[in-house]
Amino acid sequence: MVKLGFAAAVAVLITGMMTGCSLKSGSSPVTVKATIEYNQISAVSTVSGKIIRLNKQQGEPVNKGEVLAVIDNANPTYVVDQWQAVVQAKKARLEEVEAGSRPEQIRQAEAQAEAAKAKLDLLLSGSRPEQIEQAQSQVLMAEEALSNAGITLDYLRIQQNKAANLYDLGQLSKDELDNAKYKTDTAAKQQAAAKHQLEASKQQLALLKNGATAEEISAARANYEAADAQLALLKAGSTKQAVAAAQADFDQAAAQLNQAKSQLDNYRIVALEDGIIISKHFELGDVVNAGSNLADIAVANDLYAVCYVPDAYLDRVNYNQTVNVKVGNEVLAGRVQYIALKHEYTPKDQQSANDDHVATKVKIALKGAKLSLKPGMEASVEIPTIPN
Repeated sequence: MVKLGFAAAVAVLITGMMTGCSLKSGSSPVTVKATIEYNQISAVSTVSGKIIRLNKQQGEPVNKGEVLAVIDNANPTYVVDQWQAVVQAKKARLEEVEAGSRPEQIRQAEAQAEAAKAKLDLLLSGSRPEQIEQAQSQVLMAEEALSNAGITLDYLRIQQNKAANLYDLGQLSKDELDNAKYKTDTAAKQQAAAKHQLEASKQQLALLKNGATAEEISAARANYEAADAQLALLKAGSTKQAVAAAQADFDQAAAQLNQAKSQLDNYRIVALEDGIIISKHFELGDVVNAGSNLADIAVANDLYAVCYVPDAYLDRVNYNQTVNVKVGNEVLAGRVQYIALKHEYTPKDQQSANDDHVATKVKIALKGAKLSLKPGMEASVEIPTIPN
């Protein structure tokens, strides 16, 4: 938002052949008093929070994009970190879907399909005597393993109880007691595994002796067909729909990350143009609201002269017209940038003897002028003659 740094001093000084006469249209150049102004922009915060860093003070130069202040940005930083993790996960999933199945996944599926087919073939072929005999041997071995596991467990429990008593008496260390307990727990797990193996062996023997039921054969066939379908799916790779869904999922997460980063950037107040800090409205540690103006910047190389042209000479002024502006001993080339739509009454303390007191405000841009020129400096603008 462009603001006027200072009120323009308004007066008209006529230098021509008819000194002391009323101002009227003619062919002689007219010199109008003016004042130098800066174009100013505000460094406005779009978020609320406490100022945790203040990089510039009043009177210091700034460059476009330079960080002037930082608002407490802990929470939006956490949000960015979270979305970065989500994007990485979505990207990995997309790459996995695009790459298709891994060789080890296919090998595992092949093994599962072969095992399912072997079981189905066994159920369909019926039981042979040697299979029943083998199953009976497995049951006997499982029973012996379970018995041995029980004996070992009973022994280790007795040893653990002894170790606990010695520990209570202070004759055994804690490590030795823990070691005894570990051995007991391991033996208990081995007994449970042996029991499970015995039950499985008995079920296998019963299956071989009694033959498979229609339901068992149907279940085995369904299991084989499912394993074979899974193998075919892995070999075929991902579908176009799966890849598109993974891509859309990734794109959505990336958009959320960009939005979070954009929000985080709002906590860094930057200069929109090169210039000088001419006013500062907050200090380090102050709390600002959204819309608060932290500082005003006089834009470098963007000065202008403000003058009031009497209505009698307004026909000499046009937009983008080049006029001479004199500041001290230096003459600058200016361009008419603004002509007010309404006439203004010249303040009494700024009137000259010859004024008709009604004039139009005109702004003349001085692009490229030195920023060493100060607001409020007096200048003069030459209004040229009307071309023949």
